[in-house]
Amino acid sequence: MTTQPTKRKVRVRHVKHASATNINQKSLVKAVIQNDTGEWVRPATGDKFYIDESPKFPSVVFEIKTDVPPPYQWKWTIVWDAQVSSLRESAKRGKKLRTFSQSGSFTSNEKSWEANLNDMIVGGKLSVQVAAGATEFRRTVFVLGKNPAKENVVSFIATMPNTLGFDKVVEQESHFKNFINADNEPVVAGDRGYGLTQMTNPAPSYEQIWNWKENIKVGVKLFQEKQSEAKDAFGHHPYTDDQLMRETFTRWNGGTYYQWNSETKQLERKNVLCDPTQGNIGWNMDNPSNAGRTADQLHERDKGQYSQMKAGQSKEHPWTYTGMCYVDHIFGN
Repeated sequence: MTTQPTKRKVRVRHVKHASATNINQKSLVKAVIQNDTGEWVRPATGDKFYIDESPKFPSVVFEIKTDVPPPYQWKWTIVWDAQVSSLRESAKRGKKLRTFSQSGSFTSNEKSWEANLNDMIVGGKLSVQVAAGATEFRRTVFVLGKNPAKENVVSFIATMPNTLGFDKVVEQESHFKNFINADNEPVVAGDRGYGLTQMTNPAPSYEQIWNWKENIKVGVKLFQEKQSEAKDAFGHHPYTDDQLMRETFTRWNGGTYYQWNSETKQLERKNVLCDPTQGNIGWNMDNPSNAGRTADQLHERDKGQYSQMKAGQSKEHPWTYTGMCYVDHIFGN
């Protein structure tokens, strides 16, 4: 009689409770269900690791438990969904704007690997897969971020040239927050502005969003370009540091602040009245439809159109977005 070989049992662990649904409706914690496989020494499914204030990528060591001889095929993927946030910690995140991701693979004779994501400092859902012969392993953890101290951001800005007043921009844009403390993910504005500087154009990269120093660097580069444009616009006309900051800030947000009066031989603020209830909305008072009216009167006339954004601007409602009002808001006037 021929004896049938006994099939070797392969135990597969399907972990479906790595992250439970949060019953607190005001929480920013996301409900995530993972399917991890294989025997792992470390880390545990759903563990959280934090990019520190330096910023420095955390030490995350993945180690499998197997008797299968090497080599082992490793593959990693990190994914982050950029969802709109408010600077208010209690607010829920909104719609997803886009998904960022990076991945890599390698062969190793080692059963463990300390995560190195191509030397990048990025966060999100980090999944690692290992193939050891016919055995498959998978483990998923989360990489999150911690905010730097305000004084450290200011000190870092001070190491770069031509950054006069850039700290005021960061204060206005993000209150020196690169991450929402409630979920330790980056600040995301509805206009696709990210992190400390709320950069939109040029659009920041994955690392320029998660690495606060890179976020500052890309913001400073744009700020320096706007400052250079301001100086060119002033030409041979005399200007103060305050005027340079106002002109640079306005160009950062859109438009120009000053015009040269050939009669008085001075730089003069353009004839724009700002809506004190808004950050960057105002009216060109040279427009006959606006002339002679107060900010309260113009606000009552146009406030119903603000939610339509540019589509709400018309001959009957000639309000506009202007960097001048953004600047006046920064300077408190």
